[in-house]
Amino acid sequence: MKPNREPLISVVLPTYNVVQYLRQCLESVAAQTYHNIEVIIIIDGATDGSYEIAQDFCKTDSRFSVYWQENAGSGPARNNGLAHCQGEFVMFVDPDDWIEPELLEKLYEAQKDGDYDLVATRRTRVLCDNNEKVLKVIPRHFKEETIHGQKEIRQSYIRMLTSEVVGSPTQKLYKMSIIRNSGVEFPPLRRSQDVAFNYRYYANIQSLRLISYSGYNYRIMAKRAPGKTGQDYYKTIEWFYNDYQRLYQSWNMPFPEQELCDFFFRVRIYANLQQFAAHGWDMKPVVENPTIQHIFLTANPQTFYMKTVRSLLCRRKYETLRIFLIMIMFVKRYLNK
Repeated sequence: MKPNREPLISVVLPTYNVVQYLRQCLESVAAQTYHNIEVIIIIDGATDGSYEIAQDFCKTDSRFSVYWQENAGSGPARNNGLAHCQGEFVMFVDPDDWIEPELLEKLYEAQKDGDYDLVATRRTRVLCDNNEKVLKVIPRHFKEETIHGQKEIRQSYIRMLTSEVVGSPTQKLYKMSIIRNSGVEFPPLRRSQDVAFNYRYYANIQSLRLISYSGYNYRIMAKRAPGKTGQDYYKTIEWFYNDYQRLYQSWNMPFPEQELCDFFFRVRIYANLQQFAAHGWDMKPVVENPTIQHIFLTANPQTFYMKTVRSLLCRRKYETLRIFLIMIMFVKRYLNK
């Protein structure tokens, strides 16, 4: 694609203490076949030399700029990046990942085909060991799909959520005009703020396109600790569940209670409980939270191990649950070797 013949696309890259991966990420963005880009690097209080690497890289490519902020989390860092965007569209990239040269071009070609408000692809999962050796590459693809009309978009939301369309903010092309006009931003949460950004953006769109191309490489460390949610993440789960209720009320649509409880239990609560088990934290405050209770009592898990987790939660068998979760983590880690 010839440079400067197409609209400017902003790429926002929040960065915190991933110095060993940052250069690969920056080089992959610089190598895009879609040339008319600006890359905004936000250093979120990093202490590992990431700022210096970003500064040096900016000297080699005028499309790149870097800004420093005190550590506040990836959400505020992305908001900072959005404040500096001059592009018509924006894409987010995480600094420990990397992208294929055609990703932006594929996203834009899909967008302009129907002036879509949101274009999304899936990520390729790249499993690495602690020495950065690639153990497994798992390309994942959406089935090609387009949705038009606000009613149809909103009716499809729960399906988009459970199929990972509106989770991570990466590998998507957003319109800056919608972000600015609707005041959409990342909330000041330490975890899962990207989900809130996506459903707030989603609430303001009229069209969506999914493409089957998978050019975003999502790095997964095989031996990393389970989750990064913290002991009070259940309060964030409660906040999200209540916010979803308000969202559907504002849409004047029935609240998909069963589907959301199934999703929250399978994805959010289970991940949080894994971390509690790994650290030996007391699960009682989580399990006795009224919203968390409602979710796991309403959920209808389909797999044996999730049914077992729910059963142990209902019977308040905390120590048995901890041992069971550790066994599941051990088995999964062994299978990933």
